Amino acid sequence: MNTPALPSPTDSPQRWQARMQRVLRHVDAQPGAALDLAGLSALAHSSPFHFHRQFAALCGLPLARYVLLSRMRRAAQQLAHRPALPVLEVALASGYESPEAFTRAFRRLLGKTPSQWRRDPRSARWAACEQQLHLAEQWPMNDTIFSLAQVRLERRPDVPVALLVHRGPMQDLAPSLQRFIAWRRERQLPPSRAATYNLLYDDPASVAPADCRFGLAVAWEAPVPPNPQGLVASRIEGGLHAVLRHEGPDASLDQAIRWLYGVWLPQSGHELRDAPPFLHRLRFFPDVPAHEALVEIHLPLQAA
Repeated sequence: MNTPALPSPTDSPQRWQARMQRVLRHVDAQPGAALDLAGLSALAHSSPFHFHRQFAALCGLPLARYVLLSRMRRAAQQLAHRPALPVLEVALASGYESPEAFTRAFRRLLGKTPSQWRRDPRSARWAACEQQLHLAEQWPMNDTIFSLAQVRLERRPDVPVALLVHRGPMQDLAPSLQRFIAWRRERQLPPSRAATYNLLYDDPASVAPADCRFGLAVAWEAPVPPNPQGLVASRIEGGLHAVLRHEGPDASLDQAIRWLYGVWLPQSGHELRDAPPFLHRLRFFPDVPAHEALVEIHLPLQAA
C-alpha cells in the first residue's frame, strides 16, 4: 500500500495565495469575458471539483461574487470619472448584453442607477462591497512581500502642484476625485502630460473618519486662481526619499506602506523627515486592470 506523500514545503499558504492572485488578475483583466471554470482552476493549479471551495477559503468570498464585484468596481469607476463614456459601452465591457440588464444589476448592488451614480458616486452598499474586494485582494503580511533591494534611495527637487485636499471619510472620496479630474480636464492635463500624486497626510486607521486628509495633486507650475473645484497652488517637498514600486490594486497598498515602515525602515539606518509620505501614480485603474495599476510609494527621509 502506498503512503500518500506529505505536502512539500513549497505548498505553503503564501504559494496558494499567489495562485489565487493569478486568478484575480485574470478576472480583472477580462471584465466582459465569459469565465471558464476549467481555465480558472488550471491557473490556480487546482481541480475544478475543489477550485470553488479553495477560492472562497483563501479569498473570503465565492468566485461568482468576486467576479460580480470586480466588474462593478470598474463600471462604477468608469461611470463616475469618464463622463463621455456611454452607459451602453460600460455595460458591454462589463459582460452584459444590454444596458437594461446592466442597470438592473447595478441598482441591485449599489442601490442607484448608473445615471444616479454618475451624479453622486457614493453608496453605503458599495462601501461594504469594496471592503469585500479589499479583503480578497490582500496577500498575507510577512517579511517576504518585498525585498530590501527593491527600495531605492532618490534625491528629488521640489515639485510644484495644484492640490485638492479631501477631508472626511475615505469612502466619500469620489466627489473630491470628480472635482480634481474636472479641473484637470478643463486644462487638458491627462496623466500622460502631468504627473499625478496623492499626499498621505493621515492614516485612515488612526484618525477619526471626519478628520482624515488625503491630497489629490497634479504637477503644475503656473499660479492657481480661485476655482469652483477648490484646488490651490502647493508643492511636494523634495530631498531624500525611499521609493518602493508597487504593482496591484489599491487594496494592497496599505500593506506595502506598512512593510516600508515596519520592515525596511528599521533595517535601513535612516530617519524619517517631518513631511507626509506620498504616492506617484504611474498606471491607473480603470484605464488598466486593478492588478496592473502601478504606484511609487515615497517616504521622505532626513538627509544622510
